[in-house]
Amino acid sequence: MILLITSYFMPGFTNIAISFSFFVNIDKKTQAKRFLLYNFIMDRFFNPNNPVTVILSRIFDLILLNICFVFACLPVITIGSALTSLYSVALKMADGDFGYTADAFFSSFRRNFRQATQLWLILFAAGAFLSLDLYIVFFVLPEDFLLLQIPVWLLLFIDVSAMIYVFPMLARYEQGNLQLLKNSVLISLANFPLTVFIVVIIGIIADLSLHNAGLMVFFFSIFLFIGFALLARLFSVFLRKAFLKAGK
Repeated sequence: MILLITSYFMPGFTNIAISFSFFVNIDKKTQAKRFLLYNFIMDRFFNPNNPVTVILSRIFDLILLNICFVFACLPVITIGSALTSLYSVALKMADGDFGYTADAFFSSFRRNFRQATQLWLILFAAGAFLSLDLYIVFFVLPEDFLLLQIPVWLLLFIDVSAMIYVFPMLARYEQGNLQLLKNSVLISLANFPLTVFIVVIIGIIADLSLHNAGLMVFFFSIFLFIGFALLARLFSVFLRKAFLKAGK
């Protein structure tokens, strides 16, 4: 973590410390050699355009974005707005726009809070209702009614699919709630392989966590540190292409 912070704010006091110890009380010839070596080291390791520095900077951006997201999710009711802000920044990263991660996150959070919260409550309530229906089918009704699970699973898949796309779309476009819900379902169907891919990734992580205490601790640690931002960054690469295709 210290290495990431140091690389993110380079150059700075590191240059001053190295310069002072490197050039004091030496002859001019040695000073010239050391000056060339110093410039090589600075350009090689502390140049903002150096691949290692760029990678560390991007990792730091993801860690900061993840911290903002986890903090914004704490009231639970604000998860919709937090997801919208998460994808707002992640989609900008997919566009090649980096920097001011925290400012961009909370700016989107304030701007989309009301609409995102409404969408989150609608989709969460629908998911909870359908999950309750599945519980009744499996544990309350006789086995003769097991076929009722098929339409419920279908509706639950549509609800989850809408949740996957609606918050990134809110971060990208200005539309009403009904229009966003409609378009999110349409885009999820138009990009069905991507929808299945995202659902499977999330499902595998959830299933492994629920059935293995060690993996639960591992995933909890990863997602508390960088996991949410990392997944959003990965998904945004594909979501960006889906949105561009839908806009044509």
